[in-house]
Amino acid sequence: MKVATVSINNNTKKLFMAHNNSLTKKFLLAAKYEEIHALEQLQKSCYNLIKLGQFVHQLQKERAMSNIYLASNRTLFAQQLQQQIKHSDILQHALFESLAQTYLCTKPGVGNSRLYNLITISLQSLDTLHSLREKVAKQALSASQSTQSFTQIITSLLNVFLETADGASDPVITRILVAYFNFIQGKEYAGQERAYGAMAFASNKFDAEQKALLSHFQQNQQTSFDFFRQYADEQLTLSYKLLLQDESSQEIEKLRTMLHQLDPSKNQELSQLSEVWFDIATARIDIMHQIEQQISKRLISAAKERIVEAKQSLDTHQGTLAILTKDSPDFSVLTTATLLSAELNGFANTNVAAQKLAANKTMYDLIAEQSQHIKQINNALSEARKVINEQKTINQAKFILIEQLKLTEAQAHKKLQKQAMDNHVSLHQVAEQIITLVD
Repeated sequence: MKVATVSINNNTKKLFMAHNNSLTKKFLLAAKYEEIHALEQLQKSCYNLIKLGQFVHQLQKERAMSNIYLASNRTLFAQQLQQQIKHSDILQHALFESLAQTYLCTKPGVGNSRLYNLITISLQSLDTLHSLREKVAKQALSASQSTQSFTQIITSLLNVFLETADGASDPVITRILVAYFNFIQGKEYAGQERAYGAMAFASNKFDAEQKALLSHFQQNQQTSFDFFRQYADEQLTLSYKLLLQDESSQEIEKLRTMLHQLDPSKNQELSQLSEVWFDIATARIDIMHQIEQQISKRLISAAKERIVEAKQSLDTHQGTLAILTKDSPDFSVLTTATLLSAELNGFANTNVAAQKLAANKTMYDLIAEQSQHIKQINNALSEARKVINEQKTINQAKFILIEQLKLTEAQAHKKLQKQAMDNHVSLHQVAEQIITLVD
């Protein structure tokens, strides 16, 4: 039996190769367009994080003022609190507009469902803000309960920040985001210290449990700022050193010492010191906010730089493909020198003539080298993402303890820390164990 054979003439072969090469080139360029789109979306998210940070800064101040107002039986900070609520409302509105423009006016990105869910949770949490303020005004809750409610709202907002950092796909920007998150986390612990310290002074009560709680906030500040310094650049590290040298940092240390030396068995009139504590703690936190703004500017600058670089790389790809396709329509010896020089050598100009002399790489070589480039990016991301994922695991474990044991955020964190110390393991390992038990 004769087997039929199919012969492919040269014209058919060339047509097939041309179609294949055309599709390959389209996907090569599409990858660049997708990279630019992802960076532009990340840039928008960065602008949104700045709005979020500004709103959190005002909520932190409102939390401390509410504490003084409640602990002093409404004798202190009545007018200041009303003014502060107005400031908070302005920035809340700005955040809402930013969220809508960033996430609802564009097509949702792949894998963003967790981020959208966390935004939804934070907005639901903010729905309770109005009733919380009414309770504060009527003194229908304690200063401690007020602090806990404000802290839950702020924590839900910071979770959005953490998830945004985890979703970043650029190693340079991710590194800045890790520094950014750890700094605002440290600032939040400073805010909680301000709130609880103000409550202690205003109520003239400061027992062993409150002393331990303030020590907890101080230790967590240091831990967060230590992580920040690992990922911060030289200029940001210098700004942090200047914070430590600032008068407000020196004065807060004196007040911390005073608080820890108080004898709870003795009646001492300390209410007037609540305003002193608030002012000094606020001066210190305001400097932190300035550093936070520095980080945000660095973040936006980095995003712009990466977009420019990606567009330059796209232009290089398009130009080189046009030249090589014209000179070699079958695309059989496509060189990658120019295509990859933009990514691997800082967009250095290359000589097209020299490139043609070195034209000994195929399309497969190009794909292999681009795969290697992606691998390098993923390796650079892995270290930063490890920090982010560990923090998310710790937050999840704290939420479990808060829900099941009815603890405050600070109490849940202390419980995790104690268990870690008792078992000589990391906080992250304890958090993983708790999550595993629940699952």
